[in-house]
Amino acid sequence: MEGLSTVDAKRELLQVLESERARIPVAGHLDIRSHLSRALLGTTLCVVVLQIINGAYLVSRGTPIQTRGIACLVEATLLVVSLLITRRVVARETRLEARELDGRLREVARELRGWRGGYADLRLGPQPTVTTYTVRRDGAWRDMPTLLVANGDVVRLVAGDVAPCAMTECATGAELLQGQQLKIDSPVLCWARETPLQAHVAQIAQHHRRTGRSVLQNQMRAVARVISTRVLPFIASASLASNIVIFGVVYKYRHMGVEAILGQTTSSIFPFACALLWPILWVAARTYASANSVVLFDALQRSKTEYEDMADIDEFDVDALPPTKDVRVGIRDVVAHMRWMWTMCDHRNLSRSSNLAETLGAITVICSIDKEGTIAEPVCTPEQIVVPDEQDYAVLDLAEPDLAEPQSGFIADIGWQRFLPVLRPLALACAHDSGVCAMAPNSAHRRARALRGPTATQTACLCRVARGVGFTSSDLANYHVERVAMVTAPKRSASFVATVVRTTDAQSLHVLSDGNVELILGACLDYFDGTRVCALDDRTVAMYYALYLNALQQDLQCLAYAYRPLRLPPNVEWLFDSSSKVPARVELRVDDEDESQDQVVDDEFGSVDLPAHLTQAARLAQLRAKPRVTDTSGDVDYSPDMLTHLATEENLLRDAVTEQIFLGLITFTYEPKTDVCDFIEDLDIAGIRFVYFSASGGRQSKSFADRLGLETDWNTCILLSSADGAQDIGYVEDHDIKARLPRGIHNIREHLRDVDDIPLQVSLFAECTPSATREMIEIFQENGEVVCCMGSALAANTLTFAVCDLAVGVEPIPHFNRAKDVLLDHENDGSMSTPGALVTQYALGAALTCIPCPLFLQHDTSLYTLMQVVSEARWMVGCMQQAGLLLLLACVSLALVNLIAAWCLLPALPGFMAMWVLWIAVPVLSATLLFVPHDESIMSTMPLKNHAHVSDMSRFSVYAVIRMAPVVALTLVVYTSALQSMLPLSPPLHSLSSTFSRLDWLHLTQDQQWALLGAQTYAMVAFVFHAICVSSTMMQRTRTLVEFVPVRNKVWVCGSFACLALTFAFAALLLAFGRVRVDRVPWYTYAVAFAGPLVLLPLQEFCKMHDKKRWTRFQKLAKLEFKTKLGLHSPL
Repeated sequence: MEGLSTVDAKRELLQVLESERARIPVAGHLDIRSHLSRALLGTTLCVVVLQIINGAYLVSRGTPIQTRGIACLVEATLLVVSLLITRRVVARETRLEARELDGRLREVARELRGWRGGYADLRLGPQPTVTTYTVRRDGAWRDMPTLLVANGDVVRLVAGDVAPCAMTECATGAELLQGQQLKIDSPVLCWARETPLQAHVAQIAQHHRRTGRSVLQNQMRAVARVISTRVLPFIASASLASNIVIFGVVYKYRHMGVEAILGQTTSSIFPFACALLWPILWVAARTYASANSVVLFDALQRSKTEYEDMADIDEFDVDALPPTKDVRVGIRDVVAHMRWMWTMCDHRNLSRSSNLAETLGAITVICSIDKEGTIAEPVCTPEQIVVPDEQDYAVLDLAEPDLAEPQSGFIADIGWQRFLPVLRPLALACAHDSGVCAMAPNSAHRRARALRGPTATQTACLCRVARGVGFTSSDLANYHVERVAMVTAPKRSASFVATVVRTTDAQSLHVLSDGNVELILGACLDYFDGTRVCALDDRTVAMYYALYLNALQQDLQCLAYAYRPLRLPPNVEWLFDSSSKVPARVELRVDDEDESQDQVVDDEFGSVDLPAHLTQAARLAQLRAKPRVTDTSGDVDYSPDMLTHLATEENLLRDAVTEQIFLGLITFTYEPKTDVCDFIEDLDIAGIRFVYFSASGGRQSKSFADRLGLETDWNTCILLSSADGAQDIGYVEDHDIKARLPRGIHNIREHLRDVDDIPLQVSLFAECTPSATREMIEIFQENGEVVCCMGSALAANTLTFAVCDLAVGVEPIPHFNRAKDVLLDHENDGSMSTPGALVTQYALGAALTCIPCPLFLQHDTSLYTLMQVVSEARWMVGCMQQAGLLLLLACVSLALVNLIAAWCLLPALPGFMAMWVLWIAVPVLSATLLFVPHDESIMSTMPLKNHAHVSDMSRFSVYAVIRMAPVVALTLVVYTSALQSMLPLSPPLHSLSSTFSRLDWLHLTQDQQWALLGAQTYAMVAFVFHAICVSSTMMQRTRTLVEFVPVRNKVWVCGSFACLALTFAFAALLLAFGRVRVDRVPWYTYAVAFAGPLVLLPLQEFCKMHDKKRWTRFQKLAKLEFKTKLGLHSPL
């Protein structure tokens, strides 16, 4: 059966993508129908209508021409234009956000269409976090990710495999349902009747939901709600009421009512209407922040330097900041990527739908849902060698490999050389099992690729063991592999590999076996202790079997090794097909279904339940049941008559793999990847909790968690499986003491409500299914946590990625985007930014799995890359907070200036000046705050939870009043003093209000209008100058001007000068064609304006000092709550 060709499979997959790729609508975070949007829109429309009424009245009734009326009409027009622009930008942004996932699917389809059929052959054997199937493509068997299996493919399934879709067995026609696990004795070939990608896309469309609002967005909404429901109504009602009273009591010209009431009231709320353009500023700021994060992330992944602590940091300092790479991104690169993101649907990083920068900056939980290849190495490494030592065993710890001295000792124990006699045959078996090194390039790994049978331990490289004992490549040249056999047991997932080797002098044959401990022990009658061959009695078998069970509980993998010399008559080479590249298959019958026959064996460490088939009686009975033909010479194991009786190679191999001599065990472990343990430790400093979701049982999960550096003592591990059908008995009294932990995901919420918050504080969850993991992530989010999820890009993690706040796909195996038959003319950066970047089946499968993932980590990328990007995003979010605060304070301050001016019986500042301040001057100053130099100490602060936003609103309101009251007062002083001096008759300052109240505003002379415009221009310039002074104190929330000198922000320095220069130019343009007597402005007006910082800066620093005390207190309490776990580590 040839199956499909690559072209046919591509056609089928593309057809599914094109037909089933439904648009996955994602509701935009900028909702134009929200309460806040309606309030802003209503305010703007009200201001527009009032401005048109006031302007039309002034133009029609005013003599001489009152330029204020023309200005009102122009301002109303500009507000309408700004409304249309904002609506267009917000609608476009919402549309692009809703199409991001669909755009990513389109890009995957484009990559698939351009795929040149490159297949990677990684030779790593089966990986728990790599879900692949053996598929017949182009006449060859290929390992294919699940999502690239197509309708019509021929798939080879073995015992334990799960059907990726509805399938039909080729031989019997039996139907297999999707998700059905196979319990078969031998591999079967099946036709795929569906394309798994079809159901995959449908699941994404059904389960994907919009990422919740970020912490920053919720903070903005809380502040905006206070402004729209309290501040704006207060200012509007106070202005309207006071203007009505003033008009009825003070003004004597009744035809002034429209301007005195409607015009003055409109001026008080006009600054809030100017906020209509702020959504555009918000879009620009978050786009810049996301672009900065993406460019930095890509630059860190391309950098080949290692993360190292700085020279002045003590390595034993528990509060030392995490290491970083000295990578600086250029502003040109950030701006270029920002321009692309501004105009295009960001299919690369989903920056809009994921709130990329804001979510990165607010992460409180980083969880890993996979182990192998994600936070641990993809291949397990040997840890200990267990060899017989007379009637006991010896455990030899393997030393860490020394790259500088490859020939250094490989065993850490002193005096290990005395075990060399037993280590030599074991090392010979290891040498023939090391297929990834030059020592034996054609051995175990290649047979593993052909069979898909061995476990990860059977495909681990053991050449270091062989070299440590003394074997070299020249030594192995004396042995020739005659035949390789995969030995299995029916209805069991266990197996071992038997290799028949012949010495080059053709004098002897040897059977070297390695694999499942239980099967190997069942196939052995003796063991070798280095000096003699001893009988393998029940006590000895129980000793090794107990060691094996204990190793499994400790999350260790085990391989057992056995040996048998094979003496055959001469000239029987025909028995072994040494030319075959496909390993032979041999089945051993294991009768262990009747547990009542198990035998309890007592030793010095306790009793062991020894399976019936491992007892000495059962093994001897099996030996006696074998047919024997006696050979008179006694020099061979198989006489010609017996070989004739066995007849076939399979029968001979089945007989040869029994009666072996047990050599020992090697235990393996999945070592954490480089920097992972340090990364987890440094997350605590940053206030981020690391959580590991393990599919294994509690004991195995704790063992690996201990290697990660997680807490593993009492009450630190929660089982998410229910008591029914669990992997183990659950919480054990002598280990977990009197644990009050919830059992099962369905009990977590009840425990949080009625008992304590331990489920939110532990870092380890065991016996996790994908659905339980997703629900636990949702529980984290319900309690204010911002969850970042890391997982394998080649496992079935798509739905889990979709529910978390930020998903990071991790390349689980190295070089999975390199195919030997496809040459890359560019370096893959882990994304689809370059056409044709995905060149192998693994890369395409990862792209389909990671559809909801904004970020993708290459296999050799340190997790510190993610931490450095989080650090940068935290700082950017803090800068965005300060920038938004400056805009808000300026808006409210300008509204108060106009309100108080009306109370002083003076005309308010015109709307076009408010537009200049709130659309140009202050936004420029706010933008410069995004370029404050990064402070590494940001990663020593506790992040805010995503609930109870701005709970201390009254305190911040007091800060706002203290910080901006001087600006309001100074602006009014400059305004009144300049107006008093510029009016034609220059009335005394104390009678300015009464003088202006007696004027007919509809009939102001040209000199009076120019004097009024000049005074208002002076007030605008003073306001901008004082806003610059305030912005100098807003570089950082709590650090003083001495601790953080503003001139360090070069962009702010340039922006401030540019802002002030443009404001002076605008003022000069306004006054250039009028008769304004600037020379009449008194000196104290300038003195008040330029001496303002002497009052402003101390008040700003006072507020920051007080806020710093409260912030420090909050940080201490948050750190205490983060580190103090009531009930955790406790026996009660």
